[in-house]
Amino acid sequence: MRPSNSRGPAFGLSDALMLAAVLMWAVNFSFVKIGLRELSPEAFNGLRLLLTAAVLLGLLALSRRRLQGIVPADLWKLALIGIMGNAVYQALFIGAMSRTTAANTSFILSTSPVFVALLSRLLGIENIPWPTWTGIFISLGGLYLVISRMNGGIAPGSAGAQGDAMIFAGTILWAGYTVFSKPFLARLSPLQFSAVTVAVGAAAYFPTTAAEVVRIAWADVSWRAWSALFLSALFGLVLGYLIWYYSVQRIGNTRTAVYGNLTPVLTAVFAWWILGERMHMVQIAGAAVILLGVYLTRAGARSLLSRP
Repeated sequence: MRPSNSRGPAFGLSDALMLAAVLMWAVNFSFVKIGLRELSPEAFNGLRLLLTAAVLLGLLALSRRRLQGIVPADLWKLALIGIMGNAVYQALFIGAMSRTTAANTSFILSTSPVFVALLSRLLGIENIPWPTWTGIFISLGGLYLVISRMNGGIAPGSAGAQGDAMIFAGTILWAGYTVFSKPFLARLSPLQFSAVTVAVGAAAYFPTTAAEVVRIAWADVSWRAWSALFLSALFGLVLGYLIWYYSVQRIGNTRTAVYGNLTPVLTAVFAWWILGERMHMVQIAGAAVILLGVYLTRAGARSLLSRP
């Protein structure tokens, strides 16, 4: 049996790894924007997902367990989860990134803890104590402060409504992908689960982008765009997936998902550093509120769960 995900040290390995994952995801928004300057959204994402699947399957082939623990009855469930989280979600994500701002995309994605908590509660996977909800909503309030001064704010006219709607739908799918992974991670490693679901998702997604890949003028694409694609695949997806599911396995869905609320803060920092976007005092204040919310979510849940 896996260690309980309801208890744990005040700051342990899963926390450190999730902070590293958040760092990678934050810079990933800048990588994607750089890549989309020279590659179409479909070509960029098709190649990125294909590379991610190849690396994960290669790591799985080198591992000792490989497909051990996966039974035939699991295959159709894993296939559906893979298509939902790595084909449909990725299509919505890259479509949103090409239509709306990175700030809006990051903000909307950061609402995933609310949907993760709700789905976990409705499905009876996790009981969500009120301190956890308090921390989530405090951190979301901080997110509003962070995003409200970026790229025109979050007013309806500040970004493409179509892109915002796409990433909102993608956020719900990502929450489902996270929640439905939990039963499998009781007996599969994060590498096994990620490799299988990403491979299925890539197989379903790549045919829809193959025509765009064929049309790439390979010699005209700069090393910056190719570097952005490779770094986005290796850090944003490969390592990101492995760390995410290790954390889900160890500390649960909701407490893992809440770390995503830190992503917009770091996204703003990297956007300023790499893309030249400005930061404002309101955003800095929002970052402090987000950190408070994340702390309350983790500390509040531990204190309640430790009561006799």
